[in-house]
Amino acid sequence: MKPLSFLFSPFQALIARLESMDFLAPLLIRLYLAPIFISAGWNKVTGFEDIVQWFGNSEWGLGLPFPFLMTVLVIVAELVGGFALLLGIGTRGFSLMLIITMLVAMVSVHGSQGWFAITPTNPDTSIATVMNGFGFWGSEASLANSQEAGVRLERAREILQTHGNYEWLTETGNFVILNNGIEFAATYTLMLLVTLFYGGGRYVSVDYWLNPSKTQRHYPN
Repeated sequence: MKPLSFLFSPFQALIARLESMDFLAPLLIRLYLAPIFISAGWNKVTGFEDIVQWFGNSEWGLGLPFPFLMTVLVIVAELVGGFALLLGIGTRGFSLMLIITMLVAMVSVHGSQGWFAITPTNPDTSIATVMNGFGFWGSEASLANSQEAGVRLERAREILQTHGNYEWLTETGNFVILNNGIEFAATYTLMLLVTLFYGGGRYVSVDYWLNPSKTQRHYPN
């Protein structure tokens, strides 16, 4: 065991040093998520009446109860929560609110569309091909959807190449087919779990300066 300990000791020393920089992870997550939620919340403010109708209408919307209240709560979670993440104030509380918001969105909006946010159009490179080999539920339907989406996307390209300025249309990016699955919401939820469990981080969050003892740790010299 001693030879192994000797070999791994430099790595262990490096990890011990890196622990003193552990504030970077929650900081970068906060800086990544904050503009996403601020933008989403502001869009709901500017389109408040339309969002209320979409939340409440059971025919073409979500059919949620108390749509006005639900809209206000989502705006508080996303807009206020986004700024809270940016500053690192009330980080755990707002992270929990945003996680709940993401879970509700996954169930009510994105769940029926499966996992992918953007539809894979090449079954050969889709992760669903690997999952289908293991018999995962829904993978076969995802592959079929990929094939159909690929046909539709190719047809759309042909139309645009024939009747439009295709080079200009694709100058800043290629066309894709939106699937609107849970992928993004699930990813944001996993990132928010870090800020829920660890808070806003040391040094660079208001939470830390309001109560540094909550995040104070002891590191080796």
